[in-house]
Amino acid sequence: MVKCQLVSLSACHEEALKVFLKEFEESQDELHGYFFDRSIRIEQVISTLEAWERGDDLPDGWVPNSTWFWENGGVLQGVINVRHCLNPGLERSGGHIGYSVAPSQRQQGVATSMLRSALIKCKDLEIPRAMVICDSDNIGSIKAIEANNGVLKREENGRRWYWIEPC
Repeated sequence: MVKCQLVSLSACHEEALKVFLKEFEESQDELHGYFFDRSIRIEQVISTLEAWERGDDLPDGWVPNSTWFWENGGVLQGVINVRHCLNPGLERSGGHIGYSVAPSQRQQGVATSMLRSALIKCKDLEIPRAMVICDSDNIGSIKAIEANNGVLKREENGRRWYWIEPC
């Protein structure tokens, strides 16, 4: 049985990452949780992600953050980024957690499972409750957030702000 799990990006994911990113390029869907141009070599991506997790070399206005991929049998199905704390910009637009599921992997429970696993990581990061923001018309994200006990804080301007207490 193949175990789906959150994984840190490593050099062995190079081809799987290319396939994952190509799906977003072809579909023109917005990719949340991954902040690199496709032309950047995987070694540089890994090095930068490790630095950001330590709080080093952060772009202006950014906070320490961790990025994981949801892997199933060598396939990268989704990406999730957890910001270790909130600043005013993240409170307005971003929250603690941002994620995307590859278009071919949607409606299979990937977002729900990936978010559940990331919430365990939030507990390890001493995040007492996580803010997750999604578009009001993103039914898949709404279902994933609410399946993980997300409590709607407010809804305005086509966006929904949720709080989730990590289990």
